[in-house]
Amino acid sequence: MRKPLEGVRVIDFSTFVAAPVCGRLLADLGAEVIKVERPEGDGWRQTGLNYNRTRFTEKENPVFDIYNSGKRHIALNLKTPEGMEAFHKLLATADVLITNTRPKALKKLGLSYEDLKEKYPRLVYGIVLGYGEEGPDKDMRAFDTSAFWARGGFLRDQAVAREDYLPTEAPFSMGDTVTGYMLMGEICAALYRREHTGTGDYVRSGLFHNSIFTMGTMAIISQPPFGGKYPRKRVDWASPAGSYECADGEWVFISGYNAALNDLILQMIGREDLLSDPDRYTKRAELYETMRKAMLEKPSTYWLPRAKELDIPLIRMGHYADLATDPQAWANGYLEKVDFPSGNTDIMPRSPIEMDSVGELTTKIAPAIGSSTDAIMQELGYTQETIDSLRQSGAVR
Repeated sequence: MRKPLEGVRVIDFSTFVAAPVCGRLLADLGAEVIKVERPEGDGWRQTGLNYNRTRFTEKENPVFDIYNSGKRHIALNLKTPEGMEAFHKLLATADVLITNTRPKALKKLGLSYEDLKEKYPRLVYGIVLGYGEEGPDKDMRAFDTSAFWARGGFLRDQAVAREDYLPTEAPFSMGDTVTGYMLMGEICAALYRREHTGTGDYVRSGLFHNSIFTMGTMAIISQPPFGGKYPRKRVDWASPAGSYECADGEWVFISGYNAALNDLILQMIGREDLLSDPDRYTKRAELYETMRKAMLEKPSTYWLPRAKELDIPLIRMGHYADLATDPQAWANGYLEKVDFPSGNTDIMPRSPIEMDSVGELTTKIAPAIGSSTDAIMQELGYTQETIDSLRQSGAVR
C-alpha cells in the first residue's frame, strides 16, 4: 500500500522537539526524512539522557526516539565549506526543509528562506519560530516552557488562587508537540498546493502564536469587556463541573457545560430538590460546597458506575504514570512496547497518525549520530575516499 507522502524527501535540520515532531510525523506518513545533525548531535539526545542516567543510555533513549523515529541521520559541520556544500547538495534533492534554527542564525549561514527561495523554487521551507519574525523579542531564545506555557498565561492563571498560591509548572514538550502538529499540517497543504502551482512555499509555526490560539477561549473571555478573571478560586469555577475528591482519596473530574448535564449531576448526588431553584448556578460557593461534601461521602468506585448509568462524563483523574497501563489506550493501539538493544522493553506512546493508507505504525529506535552519513553522501555522488577525507577534516561525522 502506498503511503500518502511516499516519494517526498524531507531535510530535517532541527533540534529538540517541535520541528523534530513534525519530521517524525512526516516520516510516519511515508516521507523519506533525513535528519541533519551537528557532529556533536542534537542537544535533545543529551536532554533525554539527563532524565534518567541510571536507565537511559545512547542506545536506550526513548525520549529522543519518540520524536525522531523513522529518520535517516547524517552529521554535517555547516561551519566548514565542505559541510555546507554537502548540505546544499541535499537541498537540491529535497521537497521539504524543516528547521527551528533562529532566523538570525539562518541568515548568517545563508540558509534563510530569502537566501534559498530562488535557488530551490519548489522547496517547501518550514520553520518553527519562538516569538515570530517581527517585534522586540523576535531573536529571543524560546522553549515551549517559556514561549508557549509561561507567556501564554497558562502557568499563572490556571493555578488555583489561594493563600499559598504558586504558579503551576510547565509540562515538558506539549507546546512543542502542538507546534509540530501545526507545521506538519501546513507542510502537507503546501505540498498539495505545489502539485497545482509547481512552486514551493514558506511555512511558519510559532510557539507563542500557537499558545495564543490554543488559549483562545481564555484569551477572549479575560478581556475587560467580558469580565473573566484569572487566576480563579476553586469556587469560581463552573460547579457542578470540575474536580472533586472522593471518600477513597481518589479524585474525579466532571465535565458539565450545559443545563441538561448539570441537572443530571444534581440527580446523581441525590439533590433533585435543587432542580427547582432557578438561581442554583449563580450561587457558586453554595453549589460547590454541596458538590464537594456529596462527592466525599462515597468512593470513586460508586461514582464512576453511577455516572456511567446516567451518561455523565465523569472520569477518574489519572496520573501520567497511569497511561502505561490504561486498558482503553491499549485497546486502541495508542501505546506500544519497544525493544531496545540493551534488552529492555519500554512502553511508549504510538504515533497519533491514524490512516488506512498508512496502516499500523511502530516507533523505530533512532540510530547513532551520523549513522547514515556514508550512505547518504554516496547517494549525493561522493566517493568513499572523499567521505573518509571529509571525516578526517571534521566536515562530516
